[in-house]
Amino acid sequence: MRLPSLPRSIGVLVALGVVLLGCEVGPATPQTTPAAPASLPARPASERAEQRPSPAPMLYPRIARMAVTTRLDADEAPAEELTTVPGQVEVVYLTVEVNEVPAGTTLTAVWLHDGSEFSRSDRVVGEVIREPQWLAFPLRPTSPLPGGDYVVRLLVNGQVVDSLVFTVSGSAAGPPAAQGRAQLAFVAELPVEGGTVEPRSLFSSETRQVVAVLTDPPPGTELLSRWYYNNGLLAEIPPDELLTPAMRTFTLRSEQPLPSGPYRVEVLASGQVVASGEFIVQGSPPAASQAAVEDFTVVTAIDPGTQAPGGPPVDAVDAPATVYAAVLVRDVEAGDLIEIVWVRNGVEVARYPITGLQLRYNWVSLSYEIPEQPADSTVAYRAIVVLNGTPVRDHSLVVRP
Repeated sequence: MRLPSLPRSIGVLVALGVVLLGCEVGPATPQTTPAAPASLPARPASERAEQRPSPAPMLYPRIARMAVTTRLDADEAPAEELTTVPGQVEVVYLTVEVNEVPAGTTLTAVWLHDGSEFSRSDRVVGEVIREPQWLAFPLRPTSPLPGGDYVVRLLVNGQVVDSLVFTVSGSAAGPPAAQGRAQLAFVAELPVEGGTVEPRSLFSSETRQVVAVLTDPPPGTELLSRWYYNNGLLAEIPPDELLTPAMRTFTLRSEQPLPSGPYRVEVLASGQVVASGEFIVQGSPPAASQAAVEDFTVVTAIDPGTQAPGGPPVDAVDAPATVYAAVLVRDVEAGDLIEIVWVRNGVEVARYPITGLQLRYNWVSLSYEIPEQPADSTVAYRAIVVLNGTPVRDHSLVVRP
């Protein structure tokens, strides 16, 4: 059984057979409104010949402050705020104080060293947050961190909101610990012998079983998996029967469909966390959804107040580049699921789910970082917007080295 290289984050990867359905753009155009937070600031459309309904007041993510620490208080607040941490540290936290966060918002801490990302920590807000609250994002090295300067960035629904710089003291050699060999993926069931494991981070509302697959497990150690639901401990599950030394599996089973929301899994070897990952069980969509995608494009800039495209669509860019997938949606309810899927040379490389929103007529935009490309070659990218499981729009993009 072979396992392909695993994609990053909750965000996001399910094998996709794409059938594109046409959809015409509606006659109305969203109107620029006063600036709002840049994380997911959707605004109503202007009134033209056809009147558009005014949206109900919405809750936008509000970030108060951030800190780096190695110890937490009981409410996840930092016991102390640090600018330097030791290289032998067991865990480093990015702690974020939030004032308001809508349900379904994904917050991500991205850890970088020498300009390269080496780990990320995700949390999906299951219930709306309306009062100040601390959220912690852990980095758990399995070997000493090299000395030097580090950066941790906070992303809200895929967009960079803020960043902090901190220093690791000491001169430990080698790459950051998160570059270790162990990787954790999630599947609904294992394929037959010789098949390919296709990792995913989003499971349907009817899911009764999830299999966590650990590749390259540490040899000669006692393994255990811990499963968390909405950040509360759900179960501790030992490994399944050994299939191959290069892979161990842990299976969560339920007689009833698993509750919808975010799940996190940690695999421990002799009591130490060696791999972790997250997935989401999707809620049931509305019985008769009226949601629609009226426009979809890829641009290099967006209006920070409305999230509307800040320039014309782009069909080609030079790598590396930051682009934005901008979606104009109508009549979206909390149970609707919007997904932005990125495909590179015919292979899905990223999937970003958005759920828990109520939008009448708004733009929603998510950034995407296109890495450097091989010299003397161009790469074909395609961005696809999927609404409640159905691909409805796409945009092709040629990426030059």
